[in-house]
Amino acid sequence: MKVDVHAHCVPPAFLEWLRKNGDWAGIRFHPEDGGLLLPGGVSTGPILPELSDMPARLRAMERMEIDHQLMSGWIDMTAYELRPGAGAEYSRAYNRCLAEEAARHPGRLSALATVPLQTPRAAAAVLREAMGELGMKGAQIATTVAGRRLDRAGLEPFWSAAGQLGAVIFLHPLRPLAGVDLEGFFLENAVGRPAATAIAAAALIMSGVPERHPGVSFVLAHGGGFLPYQIGRMNRAGAVRPESAAARISQSPGDYLRRMYADTIVHQPEALSFLAETLGAERILLGTDYPFAMGETDPAGAVRAAARLAEEDRRAILGGNAARLLRLGGPPARSD
Repeated sequence: MKVDVHAHCVPPAFLEWLRKNGDWAGIRFHPEDGGLLLPGGVSTGPILPELSDMPARLRAMERMEIDHQLMSGWIDMTAYELRPGAGAEYSRAYNRCLAEEAARHPGRLSALATVPLQTPRAAAAVLREAMGELGMKGAQIATTVAGRRLDRAGLEPFWSAAGQLGAVIFLHPLRPLAGVDLEGFFLENAVGRPAATAIAAAALIMSGVPERHPGVSFVLAHGGGFLPYQIGRMNRAGAVRPESAAARISQSPGDYLRRMYADTIVHQPEALSFLAETLGAERILLGTDYPFAMGETDPAGAVRAAARLAEEDRRAILGGNAARLLRLGGPPARSD
């Protein structure tokens, strides 16, 4: 059973909800490219048709040998810019539509929630509803909230709920490294996004969030960003400046990183082998980033190409780890 934990979706029903409720929520469709215009002048860019085309998604899963896909919303549509009441209703509508799509394909699809992190107590309530009433597995969250790092955004009510629920929290970069010149060369995606994930995960570790809330299962996008490849430097920082984290964490940063999960989207066999050796193969999950161009179109092939992986580790990465984390049953039939 092969399980993809990194794939994005904008259900057609949610687009219809936006057409009916967007003005109330403070969202408009961009007249030129069909993307969204959010409060404060924030825009999403075009919404790719593949995000909403469910038959195309299922065909792509067949082509990529994916038996089960964990869908998240498109991170650009997280909409932390919305006012509190609108943000909560927006998230609930998105979650309901995602859960309905998953329910139409039992065994093939499941989903992560969107939560209004700009209002942490509301985010906790929305997460409880999504997991308790809609059967969602947890939530996808961005690496910052209104420009603030996750450890500085007052999210303790949300972390507490996520820990109590045993939630999967998928950390995904959004509009990374504000103020840094990433213009040109696709640096925003190629460098900015993995850097943003590394910063967010490191700050969570050093601020003690994983220690205080061990029930949360953190999943890091894009192979954990740059953090797994510089965790030795993080450990060194903790050793030479123990006052920076000693009051919050009782182990080395690397110990907490090895409690997290990362997807396979690193685009290099040697990097994937190193990632599995650093976190442990049991912490690596297959990912595609469907339907975006920077994703993996042959995710199983990428795992097979990692020469230093043992065969049992390959099987675990292809699906066993995710099946255990998401509490999935046996493999479904791949015919529609």
